[in-house]
Amino acid sequence: MTSRIIRLRFIQLYRGSADIGLFRALFLAIVLLPLISLFLIQRVGVHPWPIVIPVGTLYIVWLIHSRRKDYHFLLTIAPHPERVFMAEYVLFTIPVTVLLLSAALYLHVLIFCATILLLAFSVPARVSTISRTVRLPIIPAGMFEWQSGIRKNLVVIILFYIPGLFGFYQIWLSALSLLMLTMIFVSFYSEYEPLNMLAAGGYRSWGFLTRKVTRHVGCFALFLLPLFILAIVNSEYRLITAGYFLASVNLLAFSILLKYYQYRPGAYSGAHQMLTTLASFISVILPVAILVAVFNVFLAAGANQTLKRYLNAGN
Repeated sequence: MTSRIIRLRFIQLYRGSADIGLFRALFLAIVLLPLISLFLIQRVGVHPWPIVIPVGTLYIVWLIHSRRKDYHFLLTIAPHPERVFMAEYVLFTIPVTVLLLSAALYLHVLIFCATILLLAFSVPARVSTISRTVRLPIIPAGMFEWQSGIRKNLVVIILFYIPGLFGFYQIWLSALSLLMLTMIFVSFYSEYEPLNMLAAGGYRSWGFLTRKVTRHVGCFALFLLPLFILAIVNSEYRLITAGYFLASVNLLAFSILLKYYQYRPGAYSGAHQMLTTLASFISVILPVAILVAVFNVFLAAGANQTLKRYLNAGN
C-alpha cells in the first residue's frame, strides 16, 4: 500500500508541474538547480552551513507536514500513515543526506534522519482539535493571508525573529533569521482566495495588483526593518546585509505575483510552494537574486492578464 501511494505522489507531482510551464521548468533544470548544487557543495563543509542546510531542510519538511490535509484519508486506507510520511520525506531529503555524507558529517546525518523520523510519526497540525485562535488587531483585515498564516506559525515566527535581534553581535544569526522568516511569509500565498473575495474591493486588475503588492511588501519591509537596522551595525557586512534585505522583500513580491499569475478561484497550488521555496534558497546567492527581481516584471504582466478575466469582465 505504501509503495502505491508513493507512486501516486510522483504522478501528482508530475501533473502539478504543468503549472510551472515549459520555459520555467527548463530554466529551473538547466540554470538554477546546477547553481544551487554547486553552492551547497562548496559551502557544506564551511561553518555555519553544516547546520543551516539540514535545519533549513527540516523546516521545509515540517512546513509541508504541518499543512497536510490527507491525514484522515491515509488513516482510512492505510493503518500506518506514518510509513507513508516517512517514505515521502526520506525520498525528498536524499540530496541533503548525500551532501552531508559526502562531507563526512556523520553525526549531522544521524540527527537529521532521526528528526525526519520524529516528524513522520507526529500528527499534522491541521488535524488538531485544539483551538489556538490568536487575535491580530495590528494586521489589517484585508491582509487575510497574514491573519491566517501568522496564527498558524506565530510561535515559529517568534523563535526565528529573536535570533535576528542579535545580528549586531553575530551576522549569521541575522542571516539565518532573515532566510527562515522570508520562507515562512512567502508560504502564506499558496492558497487562492474565492472569486468573491478577489472582487470585493471593486478594483480593476492592475489597480488590485499594485495595491496588493505595495501593501504587503511594505508591511513585510517594516516587519524586517528592526533586524536590518541591528544587522548593519556590523560595518563589515553592511552592503551584503542591505542586499539580503532587498532580496527578502523582493521574494515576497515574487510570491504574490506568482499567486495571481497562477490564480484559480478557491484552489491550492503545490507548484507555488515549490517555486517560492526554491526562489528563497537561490536568493542566498545575491547575483541570482537579481534574476528573481527581473523575473518579477514578467510575472507582473502575466498576473495582470490572468486577473483581467476575473476583475475586468464587467467593465
